[in-house]
Amino acid sequence: MKILMILTELAPGGAEKVVLELTRHLRMHGHEVAVVSLKAEPPEDRRAIPDDLLACGAKIFYLNLTKTTLWRILPLYRIIREENPDVIHAHLIHPNLLSRFINILTRKPLMNTIHFAERRLGKLGFFILDRLTFSLCDICTAVSNAAARFHEKKCGLKKNAIHVVCNGSDPVPQTAPEQIAELRNAWGLAACSKIIGLVGRLDPQKGFDRFLMILPHLSARLPADQMFGIVIIGDGAERKFLETLAAEVQRQCPNLRIFLAGYRKDASSLMAMFDLFAMPSRYEGYGLALAEAVSAGIPVYCSTADSLPELCALIPGHSVLADFDHESSEVLAQKLLDAALSASRYEGKVFMTNAQMYEAYFALYELLSRKEKAHGSVQKK
Repeated sequence: MKILMILTELAPGGAEKVVLELTRHLRMHGHEVAVVSLKAEPPEDRRAIPDDLLACGAKIFYLNLTKTTLWRILPLYRIIREENPDVIHAHLIHPNLLSRFINILTRKPLMNTIHFAERRLGKLGFFILDRLTFSLCDICTAVSNAAARFHEKKCGLKKNAIHVVCNGSDPVPQTAPEQIAELRNAWGLAACSKIIGLVGRLDPQKGFDRFLMILPHLSARLPADQMFGIVIIGDGAERKFLETLAAEVQRQCPNLRIFLAGYRKDASSLMAMFDLFAMPSRYEGYGLALAEAVSAGIPVYCSTADSLPELCALIPGHSVLADFDHESSEVLAQKLLDAALSASRYEGKVFMTNAQMYEAYFALYELLSRKEKAHGSVQKK
């Protein structure tokens, strides 16, 4: 079987990691995969995803699409005609909509996947367009129950119109203690009694700014003999803003050590450094970094956004939910302190492996392929 994936871009991110793991398993089972990125090729320091896709034998096409060069979507029609995939699988809001319009011409079995609950302002037009074109998609999936039900409600769709296939996440390989010790020293964390870690794109969605804003309240509550380390791993549009904010918070909080590590390909394995994993997201679809932390047995402190309570419910006693929208900074900081001081490792839990995710998606690919073949047979008659 040949699958054509369509994404917004191939810089590191949750949806991109899902496509990579899905591609790996498709290739392991002898299937062909081509990947289309609407945006340009990522810079050299953010090429981990495309490099890994190429390493496992996938083709990659970049459309170099921008707001002022929308005509560059036209080659997608040619790519689909030349690749002749059995199934097209688009991911995220822009690829989902574009794949539907292109597929009016190409008439291929089409699957769309929703990767997060879209809560940004100014997106009403997208939801209206999504509803109007929903019938052009053969199957629509979402990565969590919360994301599926949210999207159905926003688009005015029937309940359960969207299938749920959770993101896959295998147990995280942990970095050797010696390397962890070296990094703690290099990052100025050697004297810290606890390390709270955050991993993700430096984007308003992830809520790192509001996490940093409660740290002065955490600092004021720390026992006199305690020093906490705060590590943020990731890169993105908010990096300079967060670096400035972190520097200001650091000046106010001598008993904290805040370090922004930037993008690291080994981010998942470095979670072994964390005593507590924090995820203060404003909105989510699944929470892949949280799932990776849980697979390593790391206690969790996270917001109540969308799918996160779904995941936390599966690890009772090892997670703390913080309502950043309604609880005061003082309450949020106290919850964070309590979670950090009481944090202890537990036997890691994997919610859905990458192999299970592959099996779930491939069953849908086969369903679409069978329908297409049956439809073709009817037309010939």
